[in-house]
Amino acid sequence: MNDVLTINEELFIGSGGHQATYVHPIDPRKCIKIPHSKDDGDVKKEMRYRRMCAKKLARSKLVTEFFGTVETNLGLGYVFERVIDYNGETSKDLKKFLPKTPPDKKNLHRIWTILLNFKSDFLRENIAIVDTDIENFMVQEHAPGAYRVRIVDNIGTPVLIPLVYWFEFAAAWKAKRYWNKIVDWLAENYSEVIPPQLVAQLKEK
Repeated sequence: MNDVLTINEELFIGSGGHQATYVHPIDPRKCIKIPHSKDDGDVKKEMRYRRMCAKKLARSKLVTEFFGTVETNLGLGYVFERVIDYNGETSKDLKKFLPKTPPDKKNLHRIWTILLNFKSDFLRENIAIVDTDIENFMVQEHAPGAYRVRIVDNIGTPVLIPLVYWFEFAAAWKAKRYWNKIVDWLAENYSEVIPPQLVAQLKEK
C-alpha cells in the first residue's frame, strides 16, 4: 500500500475555481493540485488532452510536465512541475507580473520581449487552451534576466470530438484565435504597458 502524503497549509500556493495547489512536501520542484471535486470536469479535460497529445506535450516549452497522481490527506492529488524562478521562489502569473503603471524604459523593453517570445512559442506549439485567463500563464525567470512564459492550467478542450487533438491545422486555427483574444484583453487592461505599436506586433493576422 502506497504511503499517503501529508499536505498542510504551509505548503499552500494558491487556489482557483477547480483546484488548490500545494508545494510537494518531498520535492519542492514539484507541486500537487487537489481538485475541489472528485469528478471535476476541468481535470478530466486536461488529463484527456495530456493523454491524447502526449508526444506533442513532451516537446513543449510552454506546458508544465505532469508526473502522475498521488494519494494525500486531502484526497487524490495530481503532481506537476512547479514553475519556480532560478532563486527557488514561485514564479508570478502574468497578471501579477505586469505593472499597471508605466515602467521605466528597461523594464518596458523586458516586458515587450517576454510577450513577443510568448507569441512565438504559443503559435509554434499550438497548445489548446480553454480560455484566455492570464492567471494561467506564469512568467518564469529561469536564469538571472532570462524569462519565459509557462502554461499551468486550463489546457485541452471540452468538445466531444476534439479536432485540435488530431489535426494540426485545426490546432493552429484555434491557437491563433485565442492568442488574438489574449492580446485584445492585455491591450484593454494594460494600455500603459502594451500600447498600439506593441499590439500591432503581437496580433496575428
